[in-house]
Amino acid sequence: MTETLTDASSTAARGQATSALKRVPTSAWVFAAFIALFLLSGLIRPSLLTLDGLITTVTFASILAIASFGQTIAVIQGGIDLSVPNTIAFAALSFLTWNASLGPVLALIASLAASAVIGFINGFVIARIGLTPIVTTIAMNGLLFGVLLLNFSLSELTNVPEFLKSITAEKIPFLGSSIAAVVPLALVLMLVLHALLRWTGWGRALFLVGSSEATANLAGQPVARIRITGYMLSSVLAGFAGIAIVGFYNQAETMMGAPYLLSSVAAVVVGGASIFGGRGSVLGTLAGALVLGQVSTLVVVFNLGVAVQDMVYGAIILLVVALYGRSHSR
Repeated sequence: MTETLTDASSTAARGQATSALKRVPTSAWVFAAFIALFLLSGLIRPSLLTLDGLITTVTFASILAIASFGQTIAVIQGGIDLSVPNTIAFAALSFLTWNASLGPVLALIASLAASAVIGFINGFVIARIGLTPIVTTIAMNGLLFGVLLLNFSLSELTNVPEFLKSITAEKIPFLGSSIAAVVPLALVLMLVLHALLRWTGWGRALFLVGSSEATANLAGQPVARIRITGYMLSSVLAGFAGIAIVGFYNQAETMMGAPYLLSSVAAVVVGGASIFGGRGSVLGTLAGALVLGQVSTLVVVFNLGVAVQDMVYGAIILLVVALYGRSHSR
């Protein structure tokens, strides 16, 4: 009898522990993974276990996070946006070109408006015509690459306004060191998007559409409009990322968005978003970007090169998608 009571108590304790672990947000586990990788990097090379080493990784991750927030919106609604790379480049080069005649503020507005048009076309073709997100957005990415090659002058690529540098590359004192302004910029953008997704009817509807389009239709949600606006926001965020990248690196070129094809998807799925839709967060995406930033640091430490980094990112995507696919099938 005593043994039975003991076994029952042990089972109840394990159940409570399991329940408590399930309540821990996915983003918390991803942040924990980042800390573990940071400590591992410090063991391999002690010079990395410093505030400056941490700031370097966080800066890289902030830029990647900004580039991945739009991908997060697309994935939450059950899609994907493979036009992110050339939307980044298109918005960046448009901004630099139009800055000469319109000034930085109007050029910023115009380039983001152009990005919204790209997203509208993606969303309309997917929601109204019925093409799959992969086919639609990869076709748009190719179309934009042709536009980039045909329409932008190389003479405009280095004329970066001080206004943009001040909100991205400006150094801000921090704990005896300094951080680039792009870090708080990413945090502010994350908070705004988090509020939009969690505390507005549109944000909740986006999750519902991603979880079950049929349920969203039964609930009276305008599914097509939600999908179109979701892709518009995804493209606007990608465009904003391109402009932020220009300000931070002080340069732009037609292939500047290419590194963000794999990495933006990887940051989103590592951050806990389901590739099948209905789950994800911009906080998780930031955490995923931090993990990938530390992975990138380890690649540099071992002098493995960009090709190996892309292989690692691809392996991460395959692993996470396979795990989600297995649980989804159950």
